[in-house]
Amino acid sequence: MDVFKELPLKKQTYMEMLFQNCTEEVKYYMRVMEVDENETLIKAGEKCSNIYIILSGKVTGIEWPMNERPYYFKDYGPGDFFGEIEYFSDLTNYRIGVITATRCRVLVIPVAPYMEWLRSDVEALYLRTRENMRRLISQTADARKYLFIEGRERLMMHLIRKYEQKQPLKKELELKESRDQLSEEIGFSVKTLNRNIKKLSETGLIDIRKGKIVISEEGYQQMKRHIGQYIYGEI
Repeated sequence: MDVFKELPLKKQTYMEMLFQNCTEEVKYYMRVMEVDENETLIKAGEKCSNIYIILSGKVTGIEWPMNERPYYFKDYGPGDFFGEIEYFSDLTNYRIGVITATRCRVLVIPVAPYMEWLRSDVEALYLRTRENMRRLISQTADARKYLFIEGRERLMMHLIRKYEQKQPLKKELELKESRDQLSEEIGFSVKTLNRNIKKLSETGLIDIRKGKIVISEEGYQQMKRHIGQYIYGEI
């Protein structure tokens, strides 16, 4: 299907295999939507009416805990699905919010014809069930690791994510967010955030210019290597 041509080759092959026997109703109702940066794609709590598939760009998943402070927990990109797990779980509302981190192209399919197709296509259902199980296992493992990560490393992970959101990668990135915004995104107090920013600045991983965090390409690479070894044991 031409709609998947802009995906990376591996994802494109997967989508072609998945949709090879999709119903004419799915093809009829699917549409491509252009979404600007920093727009809400999915609002947590709203009725789950569509399946969203990211074709290009990056989006960020947001949890809304009881204190109403958003927690920006993970970035997603081309080939990622939203709204499907909720429907598989017999949940009527979206459980997470999703905002665009960059300009995105998104494939939108109404949930009713999509799920009707999967119920009649054993191979497609198997492919999606396997992928969703992998995603849930990975997210659960990452969440357990995150509980034991020190503040400095949490900040590094957030800065890495911010740097990678801007495609193509820049030689240098100055964050526009205020300290209050960053503390909400990471889940720190401003005091804890400032203490860890100072630690990274003193070790040369970031620069501070007029109060704003500046990430260089070299600093990004160093943080990326450190987090890979710290969390995943990569060498």
